[in-house]
Amino acid sequence: GAVVGVEALIRWEHPVWGLLQPGAFIPMAEETGLIEPIGRWVLIKACRQGRQWQSKCANPPVVSVNISACQFQEPGLVDLVSFVLGATGLDPQLLKLEITESAVMADAARAVETLKQLKELGVGLAIDDFGTGYSSLNYLRRFQVDALKIDRTFIAGLGNDAGDRAIVEAVVGLAHTLG
Repeated sequence: GAVVGVEALIRWEHPVWGLLQPGAFIPMAEETGLIEPIGRWVLIKACRQGRQWQSKCANPPVVSVNISACQFQEPGLVDLVSFVLGATGLDPQLLKLEITESAVMADAARAVETLKQLKELGVGLAIDDFGTGYSSLNYLRRFQVDALKIDRTFIAGLGNDAGDRAIVEAVVGLAHTLG
């Protein structure tokens, strides 16, 4: 009966085309390098909002922020997150970073180290869109993540598709087993 978490989702209110979903502009932002300032802006705005809730609520919600694959590959990500947490005063336990499975698997060995450093800051970590990439179970057990967010393609068929149900049950069981 209580809100325990929220997710910061970006939309673009375009003067001609109206409200644009991320799929309409994020790929172009990644291609042009604009994803870095956009991602930084979203992180700052989300942490500021989280800090407001932290100061006003007895049990403030965890704020989840998506980190793009490009951002995740940047060497300064951990420093950026640390700086934003310090600048906003948000308790690190109230921030969860969501990284897509494909982003962590692009350079899994490096991802292990980046995720470890982010965990040392005290933030929560989730692998988003789980099940769409090519996760190595060897790396999955080494990733220090708090949650696996199962891709919507598997969730959409629940109740109708026995295969989707089996996959979801297996992933949930795996996640619980890995803690």
